[in-house]
Parts: sequence; structure tokens; C-alpha cells
Amino acid sequence: MGAEYGQARHPIAPPALPLLMTLSLIWWGLLPLLLLVAVIDLLTMSQPRRVRMLRRSGMTQAAIADRLGVSRYRVRCALA
Repeated sequence: MGAEYGQARHPIAPPALPLLMTLSLIWWGLLPLLLLVAVIDLLTMSQPRRVRMLRRSGMTQAAIADRLGVSRYRVRCALA
């Protein structure tokens, strides 16, 4: 009951190949686009949003003010 001459023992099923090609296209096609959108989002982030992001990361209000070059009052207003 071995494989016939000229036949592979474990051929890839025909429906699996298009699925793998589709997943590969999604991974290598959309991933760079997603990274580009993330970088653009970080570069164009508004100051209040940036303040909230830095605060969530654990920075103090004074450290955020120093990093962004604004007063602590502006940081407090953005967090309120």
C-alpha cells in the first residue's frame, strides 16, 4: 500500500495552497501598511493625547512637562 511511482507521499491538498497564499499576502502586504499608519499616528498625535499616553506609561506630571516643553499647568489641564 505504498505510494505509486511518481506520486508524493504527502501532497499538499489543493485548497490549502490558496489559503496559505492569501495569509502570506495579508501578512506581508498589510503589515507594512499597518506599521506606516501607526508611525503617522504617533507623529501627528495631539498634545493632550500625548500627555495621556505618557501618563499611562507611568511618567509624572513634571517629567511629562519637561519632556514636552510645556508647563505643569498645561499637563494638568490635559489630564483633567
